[in-house]
Amino acid sequence: MKKIVRTFLQNDEWKFLLVRHKWKDYWSLPGWHLKSKESIYKGLKREIKEELNLEIEFLWEKLWLELEHITEFPQPICTYKIIYNEFNWKEVKKLEYIFLTKIKSGKIKIQEEEIDEYDFFLKEEILAIEATHLQVKEILKRI
Repeated sequence: MKKIVRTFLQNDEWKFLLVRHKWKDYWSLPGWHLKSKESIYKGLKREIKEELNLEIEFLWEKLWLELEHITEFPQPICTYKIIYNEFNWKEVKKLEYIFLTKIKSGKIKIQEEEIDEYDFFLKEEILAIEATHLQVKEILKRI
């Protein structure tokens, strides 16, 4: 099962950063696949550094969520499994870890091979966007 890390990444104005990857026509949370044996924390920091040239800080030491398989803190604000068929009808299984983070330092410079654009949105703006995943909106409602 592929493991994915993503984040609701806040700036100082309480806006969240969303990205449009080159191969997608919708807004998504920044982040991507973990490398082999990489921790969810190191993987997310690496992905945000690669994609956006930013250093991040994890928020919330402990949430309402109890995850038996994750004993480190801060825990993700959400985890979920996705199962779907790729173009060749091969079944793909992914486990996503979603965190809440804020920008610690850096100036945004997108990884042009992967990202077409980025923007910051207020919570209400994200909830109104049609071109994003339903799970992004559902998770955001609880933050």
